[in-house]
Amino acid sequence: MEFLLNIKGQLNNIHLAEAKALWPLFEAVVNSIQAIEDSENKTCGKIEIYAHREETSEIRFDEDPKKKEETLEKFESFTITDNGVGFNTQNYESFQTAYSTHKFTKGCKGIGRFLWLKAFDSVEIKSTFKENTKQYIREFAFTRDGVQPEDNLKEAELQENCTQVTLKNFVQRYRNAAPLELDVVARKIIEHCLLFFITGNCPEIMLRDAHQTINLNEYYDNKIKDSICQDEFSLHNERFRIYHLHFPVGVVNHELHLAANMQEVCSVDLKKYIPNLQKKISPSDGDSPFYYVGYITSPYLDSIVNTTRTDFNFDERYGQTALQGTSEEDILSAAIEYVKVYLKDYLEDINAKKRQEIDRFVAEERPTYRYMLHKRPSVYDEIPAGLKPDALELELHKQVQKWEREIKKQSIKLEEAAKEATQKESVSYKEVFETYWESVTELSKTSLAEYVTRRKTLLKLLEDALTVQQNGLFKKEEVIHSLICPMQHTSDDVQFEEMNLWVIDERLAYHKFLASDKTLKSMPVISSDSCKEPDIAVFNNAFAYSDSDEPFNSVTIIEFKKPDNDQKNPINQVGEYVDKIRRGQKKKQNGQSFNVTDGTIFRCYVICDLTDKMRTHCTNSSLLPMPDNLGYSGYNQTRHAYTEVISYEKLLGDAKKRNNIFFEKLFGPMPSQITHMPEK
Repeated sequence: MEFLLNIKGQLNNIHLAEAKALWPLFEAVVNSIQAIEDSENKTCGKIEIYAHREETSEIRFDEDPKKKEETLEKFESFTITDNGVGFNTQNYESFQTAYSTHKFTKGCKGIGRFLWLKAFDSVEIKSTFKENTKQYIREFAFTRDGVQPEDNLKEAELQENCTQVTLKNFVQRYRNAAPLELDVVARKIIEHCLLFFITGNCPEIMLRDAHQTINLNEYYDNKIKDSICQDEFSLHNERFRIYHLHFPVGVVNHELHLAANMQEVCSVDLKKYIPNLQKKISPSDGDSPFYYVGYITSPYLDSIVNTTRTDFNFDERYGQTALQGTSEEDILSAAIEYVKVYLKDYLEDINAKKRQEIDRFVAEERPTYRYMLHKRPSVYDEIPAGLKPDALELELHKQVQKWEREIKKQSIKLEEAAKEATQKESVSYKEVFETYWESVTELSKTSLAEYVTRRKTLLKLLEDALTVQQNGLFKKEEVIHSLICPMQHTSDDVQFEEMNLWVIDERLAYHKFLASDKTLKSMPVISSDSCKEPDIAVFNNAFAYSDSDEPFNSVTIIEFKKPDNDQKNPINQVGEYVDKIRRGQKKKQNGQSFNVTDGTIFRCYVICDLTDKMRTHCTNSSLLPMPDNLGYSGYNQTRHAYTEVISYEKLLGDAKKRNNIFFEKLFGPMPSQITHMPEK
């Protein structure tokens, strides 16, 4: 009893990714190659592929109306013609039998033709062939409803064998995914059928459309053949062969292909495995630039390819592959080592140039990463080559994060070792601790370098803001204020890195609450109805107190005045702020109140230009000049307020002096870079 096959049901069970839109065409080409191998024309076989494009033609006009360019239309159908054995009785019966074993020895699965109907609406076949001394012609259509007509064979006059297969009406989603350029199609056919070319068993193949003809054999001979090398390796008694090739054109990535039964099945992008393979390789000896393409073949891969030859069934043999070590990951890992050896000279050249680019970028732009590169030179190998500055910085930052994760894992091991060490003397604990502590120290240096770089940049911006602009004016007070601390914010909604109070006083970096350009009544830490807005108010608890309800140990008020502003007396302004805050009250959680300012010291900073009028204000407020005469200071006993009036010149100069040692250590030359001149 014969079993019936529902073609539509079969198609529903076949998956064809849009990225493999041309796979049905490849299947037809391979069928033609095999048909020629089985014929009397194996030494003079010919295949012609005609690519039919959509009939409509659009004309695009450039800015110059005299120039016009005809756009490439999408491919609609393909006609494949060969002089192989043809659809004789045996081949036709095999065609009508799903999962036929007729060409099992060639690696055929017996369902490849169903891929045609997955991507095309129908297939038209016309074949003339010789059988039992007679000439026949067979002509039929293959659709989702089957073969029509069933009675499709008749005798014909004597003529050469010729089979024509037309894949008609490309399904839209595959049509849209297919390339438009004929040379790209040519290259993809060669890639898929490369092993036929390599072994010398490929007949002449011509690819045409209405405007262009490409001889695939000449393409292979002229651009690919001379670069072929091969290696062999074994994985647990399974033999593998890898072919290495150079593709000067037609390829956009370095790729490694896994093949089965003389055909490409799947591929991987090598830049994911070899970071230096990001761009086309340009040999230093002047040879043509190229992309590397490798092909892996093996009887093992032949045995596990799926029925449509679009993937491998590694999962179906998971137990065996895991035991034998021949999983996809194992195969790729072994093959990639041979790729690295084959490309060794090129990769070394790329790596040397990459190191120079990274070193130059770090030295000139981001010295924060210099210490990491010194302690972890393997980072160079993990960063892709040819990156632009922004992308390079991102990769360096990823390496820092990776380092942090490793240290975190070490800290977990350290905790576990510490528990064991409490019971007995543990040598392993000491080793883990020393490794962990060394890593933490190194990473801390990198973080410190990054922070110091931020400080240097901030001081440069501040210096620019304090310089007379091209219009003869200074930048607005708000600009200077925002550099020190963002306006209209509190410490609850501003990141630590955004506050640069260290420019004024390093101690201000640590505080309980900060308000920048906010009214006194909006500050949650005090109770006040005042709408006054000090530029910056900082509230600190005494270090001895942990209860947030305790009185503040100190309050710092900072007032900025635009350079060359000679209109207001900022000393009186900060004094008023002190009085307003002292009169405000804060409620404890139990409802009782206390004076916020009892025993609290106020520190007031006025940042301004020391004009003659400003110096008079300082004298009238009983403030004394500082030794460098760039500021004034004094203590108001009534208000319990210490006041400093600091010129912008002093603010910037003192900040530079405090940080200068860090800048010298970070941005100055390393001891190994200093050349000592011999005495004359």
